[in-house]
Amino acid sequence: MAQIIGWLGGGGMIAFVLLLAVRCLALLGWLPVRLPEWRMFHREDPLPRPACFSRREYIAAFFAMLAVQWAVLFFAWLTLNQSGGAEAFLAHFWQRFTQAGDSPHYLFIAQNGYLPQGEDAKWIVFYPLYPLCIRLVSLFTGGDFALAGLLVSQLCWGGCGVVALSLAGRWLPRVQAVWAVAFLAVYPFSFFSMGIYTESLFLLLCLCCMRMALTGHWGWAGLLGGLAALCRTQGMVLLLPVLWLWLRARQSGRQGLKSFGLLLIPAGWGGYLLCNRLVFGDWFAFLEFQAAPPWYQTTRWISENLTRHWNLALQYPGLAGFIYWPQILLYFAVLGLLAWGLFAGVRTEWLIWGGAYLGMTYLAGWMISGPRYLFACLPAFFLMARIRVLWLRVALCVISGMALCAYAALYLQGQAIM
Repeated sequence: MAQIIGWLGGGGMIAFVLLLAVRCLALLGWLPVRLPEWRMFHREDPLPRPACFSRREYIAAFFAMLAVQWAVLFFAWLTLNQSGGAEAFLAHFWQRFTQAGDSPHYLFIAQNGYLPQGEDAKWIVFYPLYPLCIRLVSLFTGGDFALAGLLVSQLCWGGCGVVALSLAGRWLPRVQAVWAVAFLAVYPFSFFSMGIYTESLFLLLCLCCMRMALTGHWGWAGLLGGLAALCRTQGMVLLLPVLWLWLRARQSGRQGLKSFGLLLIPAGWGGYLLCNRLVFGDWFAFLEFQAAPPWYQTTRWISENLTRHWNLALQYPGLAGFIYWPQILLYFAVLGLLAWGLFAGVRTEWLIWGGAYLGMTYLAGWMISGPRYLFACLPAFFLMARIRVLWLRVALCVISGMALCAYAALYLQGQAIM
């Protein structure tokens, strides 16, 4: 069964990429042969008239994103049968979201930077933008780096609601745009947005990048995409959908010197490589640390990785429900959404963005945080919002919200959810 899962996952990705490539060439008029008049090759949803949202609605989106997470976390804490009221809840929240997982590593970098030797040299595997933001905000928190980290994450998470609503309103009718933000808010692992993790900052930068690209502001899109690439490796993925939007815009007219702004996206990743060079004298020093304990991280094909996830789920049943089964389920769920979108004629930039992000994420050879990483596969939320059957949208949102409550409770218990 493990081999079948691997073949389906890897083969499905190859088939999706090939069909998407043909669609892109057909829409650009670059194919030398005529294709059948199939929707997936020749048609995509036209951009609707931009949905108008008031300032009050954007403010509501900002606070709603935070309110959902705080409500879920408080409810999850109540299920632990703890005593002590709100003060005990906040103490427990502080412990889990500032001292668990990768949080201490980001705080260490924010306080000390990258070290060229010793046990702490390995933290070079974490990208610099988020710790830098923590350090800057700590100037306003009296040197409290943990508080600064929480502020950065939660302010960015609220900002995600605002920008996601604006971006979705450019792609979808008004009601469906609200649904897209709702799906983002109740993603089963979205509680990571509240703690000292890169998720909120990275999501905000990705959303802002695509919002600028959609309106032809290539310089801003490149700058924001470059910052995303300085936050996480997957930020480089933004180059593909932004380049696609540029090619489509160029069909209507020359884009001028502002087009060079697209180069800022790979330049952002180059900034991270420069950090490696300055600290260790090696542009790719991080690869050596990633391959060593405790990460054992290498690049392997998707089929091999999915096969390994399946086998590890059977070998470690205690971890399977927290790590391996969700990684497998979410991979096929997102790939299925993308395949449906291809045949339904959704916006091509969604498919490029989502396919590239999913593929890059699942090339990681020893992944234990797949569900958290897929939090940033933002096209999945737009695809779900586009589903025209109302009861199905409601069912998906309810199921996702229930899973969010369950996993939040497990995380607060101290389970191995990473």
